[in-house]
Amino acid sequence: MAKKDYPSAIEYYTQALRIVPDNPIYLSNRAAAYSSTAQYEKAILDAQVAVDTDPSYAKAWSRLGHARFAKGDARGAMEAYKAGIEAEGNGGSQITRNGYETAKRKVDEEESGAQAGNITPPSSGPSPSPRGAAAGGGMPDLSSLAGMLGGGGGGGGGAGGGMPDLSSIMSNPMFAQMAQNLMSNPSLMQNMMNNPLVRDMLDSVGGDDGEGPGAGGRSMPDMSSLLADPSIAEM
Repeated sequence: MAKKDYPSAIEYYTQALRIVPDNPIYLSNRAAAYSSTAQYEKAILDAQVAVDTDPSYAKAWSRLGHARFAKGDARGAMEAYKAGIEAEGNGGSQITRNGYETAKRKVDEEESGAQAGNITPPSSGPSPSPRGAAAGGGMPDLSSLAGMLGGGGGGGGGAGGGMPDLSSIMSNPMFAQMAQNLMSNPSLMQNMMNNPLVRDMLDSVGGDDGEGPGAGGRSMPDMSSLLADPSIAEM
């Protein structure tokens, strides 16, 4: 084990267990060797037999917790580390406490994710955008807005006819309010599509004669002019 020759260690611990079956120290050590070679199922089996044989053997609990966590069983790992802390007494060793806290954080994350996945939208009010536009009444998802406008959110301001930085656009209060209204009221989108300035912008972002944003060297319309248009402002 000290030389990290884990296959040989496993072989020798196996020989020792033939002489002294179910010895918790040999089982726990072989579990550590199995874990070091990513054989976590075998490590769990050995460590489980070790703690069943001697529940007071804290190191075996710790190795059981490690193997369970590596296999994705965070709750089982947390329970094993907790048993190890109790077996050690005096609040447990730092290593065992660290293992317990790590497993507990993972369990908390999994439970929070499960709860978030079970949240259902309210029965009244506007339906959420299928592209995940709004969350809790806040600003719409910029990637969704970019997709509706025909471009992506990256890559610098209108040089070469590309889509400007959406984070800069969204800093404009008028545009931010317009975006939020658009995402909550699809009928406004049709009105916006009928605006010549918006049509110019869409044509410049992804025209018929190009292969993506800014094709053909056409430039974006002036955003200040777009936002000053009365029909846009009314949105």
